[in-house]
Amino acid sequence: MNPKSKNVSVGFFIASVITFAMPSLADTLELRIVGDGDASVVPGGAAVNVFIQGRIQNPTDFGLALWSANLSDTGANGEDLSGVLLDSPGGDIDQFKKNLGLTNPSGYGGTPITGNLIQIGGGQNTISNTGPTLFPVGTVATDVANGAAWVNLAVGTFDTTGVSGDFVLTLDTGFASTLATDSGPFFPVNPATVSIGGSLTLVACVCPPAELTQIASTGQHDTNRALGGAGYDIPIDPTDGADKSGLIESRQFASNGNLSVRVDFLEMVADGSVSSEPALGSLVATPNGNSLDITFDAPANGSCISFDLTGTQFASGVVLDESLGSSDADFCICYFEGDVNFDSQVNFIDRGVVALPNNFFLTVDNPGITGPQVDVNRDGIMDFLDRGVIALPANFFQDYTSVTCP
Repeated sequence: MNPKSKNVSVGFFIASVITFAMPSLADTLELRIVGDGDASVVPGGAAVNVFIQGRIQNPTDFGLALWSANLSDTGANGEDLSGVLLDSPGGDIDQFKKNLGLTNPSGYGGTPITGNLIQIGGGQNTISNTGPTLFPVGTVATDVANGAAWVNLAVGTFDTTGVSGDFVLTLDTGFASTLATDSGPFFPVNPATVSIGGSLTLVACVCPPAELTQIASTGQHDTNRALGGAGYDIPIDPTDGADKSGLIESRQFASNGNLSVRVDFLEMVADGSVSSEPALGSLVATPNGNSLDITFDAPANGSCISFDLTGTQFASGVVLDESLGSSDADFCICYFEGDVNFDSQVNFIDRGVVALPNNFFLTVDNPGITGPQVDVNRDGIMDFLDRGVIALPANFFQDYTSVTCP
């Protein structure tokens, strides 16, 4: 467990509290830390939203001049929070940030000390400084956090993946001051009392890996819808196994010019994201259970397209991003019409594959079928028409060995 630092001072906010008004009944700043929907317990994940909020009910002064608090994980593991980034939500709260306002040397998100974040927050330019120092140089915003409504003072995201225990995020050592007047140029301030609410628990994410398991062609098979194979999803280049860097789609493009691919994962997809290189027209990714349905305009035959699914989010909260250590976020498909044996060439060997006993005159839904990729014309059955597609002048003896994925 990380040691917890309490009442640590890093020496800042002097300018914001240098001028005090006459003593009066102090306002109380209430602080709390919550998740989405103001919840105090939220599921963990790769990007869990966190909000530090404040309010001053029944104020006698004119809103916050300065606020600060420390943040630590008081859960059993005592996780290190030094990599967590908190910031202003914008608007009037930016007046508390350097250079408009004044913060500790590490900035508005606090100083990492022994795994905690010390002195999150900042103070406004109550002394009306305009130079020669670089900060504070902002304009004082009045009535900040005054009223019954909670106001976001700091926002950020936490990544709980790979952590076995729950995060219990707890604020402590809060201090604040309030504006004694609503007119400048100089703004005397009054010390405020601070009341801190409960903690925010981020429940440990016990989720399956966001592993990409299969890529299948979901384009129209059996155009007449007369065979049992209608609508079948057929793996693209099933011989390639787990390697998704050079898949080959040997079937003809659908008659309407659109193609569709289904990408399967080990867990449920919540939100899809896809891009391609080169760019494809009408490229869309739609969640479908544990899969992502991708549709796009047909590319040129003899071309290889790289797809990138970075940004796809899963029900657990995990976001697919190889740079963050998640599993494959990209794959590549080469469209070589008629190359049913996946050797990047179209020739007599491909015609021979169609005529094999375990393929010829069978439908794509035949039990034990070993070669659905030989349904080149997507009509649900392997027959002479498929051999004819291979023998088309535009296909026969095409050599794509120099056309490869990046």
